[in-house]
Amino acid sequence: MVKMITELEKYYKKKGILSTHFSCPYKKICKGDNDKFYGPKSAFISSGYEEGKIPRLLILSLDPGNSEKNKLKRLPTAVRKTEEERDILAIHKGRHWYRTHEIAFYILRHFVKDLSIETVKHYFAHVNSVKCSMNNPQNKQASKVLFNNCRGYLFNELFILVPDIIVTQGLESKKAIVELIPKNQLKAYKNNYIITLNGRKIFWLHTVHPSNYGAFHKQYDKGKGWEKCSKKIYKWYLENL
Repeated sequence: MVKMITELEKYYKKKGILSTHFSCPYKKICKGDNDKFYGPKSAFISSGYEEGKIPRLLILSLDPGNSEKNKLKRLPTAVRKTEEERDILAIHKGRHWYRTHEIAFYILRHFVKDLSIETVKHYFAHVNSVKCSMNNPQNKQASKVLFNNCRGYLFNELFILVPDIIVTQGLESKKAIVELIPKNQLKAYKNNYIITLNGRKIFWLHTVHPSNYGAFHKQYDKGKGWEKCSKKIYKWYLENL
């Protein structure tokens, strides 16, 4: 069986969005006159996510922000190595990447004994709606042109990654999912949905992006918001085994 991470790299290469084979048809449009523009960065697919012994949790966010200049470090296996070796506790608790690990921890701790913030990095996947980095000051969100151009790559990414649970962070990532599903699936109760994608039922939780501090903390509610969502996800998964 071909490894998921290998399949993903093949797909990126075919579409011209692999860091070492960057020939995307939107390249010139997205880059414009930005001399700080770096090419695509792979999704982070952890070893435990690929193994699939627990529900596959995929977090879909916005853009890479400040990215590695070295294109070899943006390849799928290199991204995995970097993230699985990263010291999560060294990251400020208010930063997006820490918050991402935190919500993954709340959701997956029902499935992994003795899971912690430090070890959850081995069990989830993280995909950016935008593949390239504009390297904007203060990690300012990328131009909508990039979101619009990259959106078409997501369907096949999700086909390869077969998530059981999707968490979207921010409105642009929500738009990307909305475009992939029929409107009659969007009968929402607050921020969660059961959708069918590629013939599979998926629990979809939409969250405010951590950079939107006020709205994020209201939804987060000192962890109680995530705890409530995690219990709902766990119950749904057990009912649909």
